Amino acid sequence: MGSENVSKGQLWTGRVLSGLVILFLLFDGVIKFFLDKLPPEAQAEGAKLGYPPEVMPYLGTVLIVSTLLYAFPRTAVLGATLLTGYLGGAVATHVRVLNPLGSHILFPIYLGIILWAGLYLRFPKLREITPLQK
Repeated sequence: MGSENVSKGQLWTGRVLSGLVILFLLFDGVIKFFLDKLPPEAQAEGAKLGYPPEVMPYLGTVLIVSTLLYAFPRTAVLGATLLTGYLGGAVATHVRVLNPLGSHILFPIYLGIILWAGLYLRFPKLREITPLQK
């Protein structure tokens, strides 16, 4: 999936959107390795999600690997698919612990929309297989 038939504006908008998602998710993935070194307030927020601390590095690894797959054009669609599943799990977790709708439950959905919008703008072949019609 190359960048042929994509205007420079679309290409750069897609790159910026994708870049923002990549930076955020890589940061989130790395933080999962250092939760025990964060202030107690941050640790309590993480514990509220119901995952044992020893599981967090595994979640961080899955997130980092999936994000890196998304970052490289040859594997971007695979990465986006994996990240969509990961973000769906985040939504389910926030629903399960009764977090607020707008700030917690919908945030992974917003991130998924930005993730796919960036991909959609960067890759014209993706536009051919999406259900959006002219």
